[in-house]
Amino acid sequence: MRGELAKDLAALPLVEKVYPSDANFLLVKMENARGVYERLLEDGIVLRDRSKVELCQGCLRITVGTEKENQELLKALAKMG
Repeated sequence: MRGELAKDLAALPLVEKVYPSDANFLLVKMENARGVYERLLEDGIVLRDRSKVELCQGCLRITVGTEKENQELLKALAKMG
């Protein structure tokens, strides 16, 4: 499921890079990471803003969820750009 989510995220225009991961989360660099984080939070989608952490600038940490949760996330991100 992680691999599929990484592939789907990488296909989104606002995503600049999906870092390889063996964990239950993905580190994703994207345009305006802080703005994306705030918008998703408004929609009830919670993830971790790592955009101000050294070596993680512009990144969000996205936990791999259920198929339904992942689809909701992808749908929300697709609406943003």
